[in-house]
Amino acid sequence: MTMKHILSIVVCTLLSAWPAMAQGDLLARVNKAYRDGDLKTAQTLADEAVKDPALESSAEMWVLRGFVYKDLYKQAEGKQAGILRDEALASLYTAITKDKVGQYTASSVPAYWFLAKTIYNDAAHALGQLEPAQAIALYGKYGEALRRMNPDTVNIPRDIEFQNALGTVYVKRFAADRQQLNWYDKAVDAYKRVLQMDSNNYGANYNLATLYYNRGVYNIQRISADNDIPSIQQIQEASREFFTKALPYMLKAHRMKPDRPETILGLEGIHYSLQDEEQSRRYRHLYEELHHDEQKEKGQ
Repeated sequence: MTMKHILSIVVCTLLSAWPAMAQGDLLARVNKAYRDGDLKTAQTLADEAVKDPALESSAEMWVLRGFVYKDLYKQAEGKQAGILRDEALASLYTAITKDKVGQYTASSVPAYWFLAKTIYNDAAHALGQLEPAQAIALYGKYGEALRRMNPDTVNIPRDIEFQNALGTVYVKRFAADRQQLNWYDKAVDAYKRVLQMDSNNYGANYNLATLYYNRGVYNIQRISADNDIPSIQQIQEASREFFTKALPYMLKAHRMKPDRPETILGLEGIHYSLQDEEQSRRYRHLYEELHHDEQKEKGQ
């Protein structure tokens, strides 16, 4: 074999090994940039790496990209933070699906759930800021993140908690402007969704009863000297419908928690508004007895 032939074989061998060397080098560069805290460089390199057909199937590469985007998300704010978090979740999920032997499960799965929990926290924060549309969108994304990992996920307790809180936000928005009846309708729908999931939910029964009752009271309070007799009768009839709607929900809440003063007072007010003086006096008596027993227990 001639020297020229030997050199040809060596060159061919080196060329065939070059893709693997280049891929390993790119992965190492992403890892180094990430460890050095140079997240922007790590992001650029990671995006380049996952487009490489040879690295696209690498669970290690997807885990690393997920962590790069997770740390970028933690530094970002507003809409950009949400975009980065979505990329991090997608990368970590891809890593989990490609990691057939579970080599990176200990790091990728907790990171995924951490990010999913931040979506829920953001939804709760949006509720606190009285931004129901944003809260609904975020809570929807939270559910998607759960179902991506487990398509059969059912989270009824948390769904109930969210819908109850959403109803409270709608009530507050309605209380700020009683002319905006869309907030009232949305509050009613939210509490009814809770009752579809749990008909014995105390909060939804009590809040829905209160919502109906207050709507009736507000209508009556708006009657003025400018109203003629037919319009007054119409308003009174409409209010009576709201009081009638409130009654079964308040009764159910009272049956669930018979010693709660708010339901007893609620039933007193509803029956009074329905001109059932006997029942109204009955609940007033129950309230006074309860109040007396509470004072006695306190030694007053």
